[in-house]
Amino acid sequence: MLYICIPAHDDSRTVGVLLWKIRETMAQLGRDYHVLVLDDGSRDETAALLEKYKQILPLAVLSNDRRQGYGRAVERLLREAAGRARYPKRDAVVVMQPDFADPPEHLAALVKMLEGGADIVASVPSSGSTAPWPVRVARRLASLLAGRRGAPAPGGRACGFRLYRAKVVKAAIEASAGSALLSRRGRAADAELFDKLVPFARRVAEAPVERRCELRRRRQSRTRPFEIAREALRLGKAGAGVVLWACCAALGATVAPAPVQGQEFVRDTLRATVPAPSNIPFSVGEELRYKVKAGVFNVGEGSMSIPRIDTVAGFPTYAAEWRIKGGWLFYKIDSKFYSWMDEKTLVSRRFIRDQDEGGRETYKEFLFFPEDRRFQRVDYDTTGIMPTSLPLDDVAFVYFARTLPLVVGETLAFNRFYKEEGNPVVIRVLRKDRRKVKAGTFNTIVLQPIIRTDGLFAEGGKAEIHLSDDDRRLLVYMQVHLGMGINLSLHLEEIVSTTSAGLPGEDGSPGARRPADGRQGTGDGPPTGPVPASEARR
Repeated sequence: MLYICIPAHDDSRTVGVLLWKIRETMAQLGRDYHVLVLDDGSRDETAALLEKYKQILPLAVLSNDRRQGYGRAVERLLREAAGRARYPKRDAVVVMQPDFADPPEHLAALVKMLEGGADIVASVPSSGSTAPWPVRVARRLASLLAGRRGAPAPGGRACGFRLYRAKVVKAAIEASAGSALLSRRGRAADAELFDKLVPFARRVAEAPVERRCELRRRRQSRTRPFEIAREALRLGKAGAGVVLWACCAALGATVAPAPVQGQEFVRDTLRATVPAPSNIPFSVGEELRYKVKAGVFNVGEGSMSIPRIDTVAGFPTYAAEWRIKGGWLFYKIDSKFYSWMDEKTLVSRRFIRDQDEGGRETYKEFLFFPEDRRFQRVDYDTTGIMPTSLPLDDVAFVYFARTLPLVVGETLAFNRFYKEEGNPVVIRVLRKDRRKVKAGTFNTIVLQPIIRTDGLFAEGGKAEIHLSDDDRRLLVYMQVHLGMGINLSLHLEEIVSTTSAGLPGEDGSPGARRPADGRQGTGDGPPTGPVPASEARR
């Protein structure tokens, strides 16, 4: 078990994103972990944010009514982790800053050294790391101060956080005999902790990591260089070297080159700020009707429509409906997909997949909360973290693709599917074609969407979508794989399109199907708001 200790104070802008990144990193690492966060008297929204993540992460939150300071916060977290460790010889403890000063992806290198037999592992800059001159000077001085006869002591060149075997932490706490383990303030406590734990470690190792100093933290540094320097004078050589590193690194951050325009290391918040698509070629009232075929045989009917605007969690959304119904011999299909897409950004806010294929029924219902990067599986009453704050479901991806500039030969990749294992979603722009269907003859542009999970566009299904090569981007033809070796194709039969006033569309189709205000429609269709799955199915 790896215990990740995070002392936080007024860190609502970064700690949520850090927790999401830790989850992603640990999933790749494949090691059990538990996150311990101490809310050290925060006055912002840190406490409320942490409560959300308690439902979807192995997370325990400690709190202080009043701010006790960094050193005391670290010691309380260490004592909590040591008390929880059931297997001290195998478990490990790491202290991580809440502002990405300690990148979670470095954990893999530290854990590897720990598994190799080290009791303390310190991250040090690799040969490929870049740094401004104050940081380079700091590394040299730290090595001279921390080493003996010019040879740097293990951990003396540390540029980031350290990993401690739990038995070492336990031994140091027991040796303190009830007194405080740490007495220094600020980041000087890190050097003091290192000095206190080294005597109980059989082996101290260094793990090279790439340190990118040009990536700034998204809040002002709380490191006070002169205060750290004063604390350094009270420590031994090794401690002084480490603290001097932190001091000069803090100064170096002021001269580090600014990120390239458009580059972003970490979002300021979990709240999504999404630019609206410049062109939305569809509108409320659009309905496309299809003939469903298996080979040359007509086997059913389908439709793709946006009958109304619904409100989901206070956000106006396009309520899109896809239906495929038909069958042959003893095999029947009745598949319904419902997607609620934000009216401004097209991000998914709700999704229902209700399928009956050959007597095998599947029902899934999701509510998405892009602002918090989390979802709720309504039919299972479970929650989870999304890999993106701009989620799209199977249906929403098709509507999203209709807004894109498409160039033959391009392969577009998006990490926007709501399931982590489904990313990246790939859209290959294969070719241009001319497709004759009952609704007319269209010049089309052919796409192949690939989502690495089950569904309409599962990898290996070789689905194809033919969009009209004009401003409307109508779905003229689609071939999908529904499992059991069954391939179906949808051929556009009829276009029903209305304007916002319910008047006939450009093709002359009647427009009476849409309510005049463009809001809640009536008649058949899925429920218009978040409701229990049992009610939705009725």
